[in-house]
Amino acid sequence: MQVDAIVIGGGATGCGIAWDLSLRGVRVALVDRGGLGAGTTGRYHGLLHSGARYAVTDPETARECARESVTVKRMAAGAVTDTAGLFVLAPGDDPGYVDSWTRACTAAGVSVRDIPRADALAREPGLNPEIVRAFEVPDAVCNAFTLCALLARGAEAHGASILTHHGVDRFIKAGKGVIGVCLKDGRTGAALELRSRVTIIAAGPWSAQVARLAGAVMSMSLARGAMLAFAGRHVRHVVNRLQPPGDGDIVLPRGGVSIAGTTIIPTDDPDDAQVTDVETRRIREQVSLLVPGLATLPIKHSWAGVRPLYDGEVKGPRGQDPHLWSRDFTIVDHSVSGIDGLITVMGGKLTTFRLMAERASDAACRGLGIAAPCRTEVTPLE
Repeated sequence: MQVDAIVIGGGATGCGIAWDLSLRGVRVALVDRGGLGAGTTGRYHGLLHSGARYAVTDPETARECARESVTVKRMAAGAVTDTAGLFVLAPGDDPGYVDSWTRACTAAGVSVRDIPRADALAREPGLNPEIVRAFEVPDAVCNAFTLCALLARGAEAHGASILTHHGVDRFIKAGKGVIGVCLKDGRTGAALELRSRVTIIAAGPWSAQVARLAGAVMSMSLARGAMLAFAGRHVRHVVNRLQPPGDGDIVLPRGGVSIAGTTIIPTDDPDDAQVTDVETRRIREQVSLLVPGLATLPIKHSWAGVRPLYDGEVKGPRGQDPHLWSRDFTIVDHSVSGIDGLITVMGGKLTTFRLMAERASDAACRGLGIAAPCRTEVTPLE
């Protein structure tokens, strides 16, 4: 099978690349060893970030989230519930952080509105009645599986091939360049060969492993995060604690549950899905400062996902608190290290998937000699 571009990874970014390239008239095949969204995308909490969470600690990511959340709400309305969000100052939190946070939000383009405590408590009866201050931000909730399905369907409508349950067995190389992949059907064991002019790795925390199959060496900083789901919608908005990013400082409604999280534990294993008792207790303790009623409720479900952070100059220094690792993303064109026809996109957040896909697609089109512009920002998914 011959295509112009192969995309490895069926999460939001990989599906976004397939959709972007297909809109530009590129023949695309997307492959994933599991189902769409089966990796980190399907294991995130569901928060479509306004950028407010990262305004102080990661201003570039905050700016990207502020812009992209508006775009995602518009283009993927079928996957987004526009709940709005509240940032609340809990008892004992530093009131001095508020001014620096509001200034940073303004600088990043995040809309912030100071609301009376009484209004916040009326809108969220489950909130801690001892909260000190409250602010409204344009956070929302995203169903990641719906998003991936919409992106894949959009890509297929423009000629893309979607091959789930097909893992990469090896790369096909000509000299030092990548010209395709050999796949193995995880259900039947059958082999399939794809040839292409460019291959894009968008495999999240597995990207470095996949790249090594092609002879490319990359360093990544991986961090596992745990989440807890409680039966029932105990909040109406995304509720965030007004402090620097930490453990257990988000509660949001998704479907018929309330999701609380998260933690951040450095790991070397992209398949690390454990949720420890320590993390569970930590999340319970911290979210009880926001929504006390969650402290004693039984947990309906718990899970963890591994965040793929690029270990570049300032992306994830090992000596730094991992809560402060950048959530920005990086596009790596491996031709600079002598492997032509191979691109990797790493890092980022689900909120910025469209921008990541645009930048990766731009790099692919340069390699293909295609000048077609990105159209995803103005093309709604149906």
